[in-house]
Amino acid sequence: MDNQVNGILHGVLEDKRIIAIKEKRRVRFFYMSKGMFRNFMMYFTPGMYVFLQINIKPRIHRGYLVHNVINIEKVLKPRGNSPIVYFDISIIKSGIQHIVNEPKNRLFIDFEMSMPPYTNYEDFISEIIQVGYVLTDQYGNEIESYQSYIKPTLFPQISKRTMKFLQIEQEEVDQGIQYREFYNRLNYINRNYAPAVYVWGKNDQLELNKMNKLHKLRNFTKTMQFINLLNLHKTYFGLKNDMGLFNAYNIYADVDLTSQKHDAMEDATVTKQVYEYFRAVCNNQLQVDIQK
Repeated sequence: MDNQVNGILHGVLEDKRIIAIKEKRRVRFFYMSKGMFRNFMMYFTPGMYVFLQINIKPRIHRGYLVHNVINIEKVLKPRGNSPIVYFDISIIKSGIQHIVNEPKNRLFIDFEMSMPPYTNYEDFISEIIQVGYVLTDQYGNEIESYQSYIKPTLFPQISKRTMKFLQIEQEEVDQGIQYREFYNRLNYINRNYAPAVYVWGKNDQLELNKMNKLHKLRNFTKTMQFINLLNLHKTYFGLKNDMGLFNAYNIYADVDLTSQKHDAMEDATVTKQVYEYFRAVCNNQLQVDIQK
């Protein structure tokens, strides 16, 4: 049985998150996760035509024989030769392909943050204490790479939890640079190279904005083009949950890096490698079974 299904929407069991599709003379039932059902519920009206990617193995769910929906590929309303398309993942994938192929310099960057102590952490505020980045031109040629520790100012003495998690010592952080020095370096890169800034997840951008506010510095980073590579993966592959950076690398490279220590430079380098694999997927130069 094919894992691609399409047909006219026959009915919706909203309380069970099940939709029914009529195929010729039979009706089949398909179950969706809470998030997926919530995002597409507005389209689920009788007469809509849906295209699904499903798990071919059926199961019983609340009295119905259902197939789990992996992805919704397309939703349209038939209208002669001019159907109304409400959702089409192929159009979204085309947009993502445009983003990753855009002829721009790219900055792959990662931060490590200080962590609260095990006790008396109520007033703690995290700070960026390590940065690593790789700057490339539009062809992928490296322009510059950089890594450094950054001295925290609110809590100069890092916690034992931070030392354990990052496998570092206080002396390494004490030998780092002031945050303003990194700020000036990033400002220079932005003015002279105007790169697309690739990060994995949203935390790095949030922490950067917070640091600029803490140090009362002009937050030029709000005008930079940040690209969340994690979100691109989730959208492109239809993933329900977040994926770790090293899990993504393991899928592409078939190499287990999950035991690596947390290091900003290493993470920035892996982000660059994951981007290169992902761009190859978007350009149909590489195939991966991300669901598996």
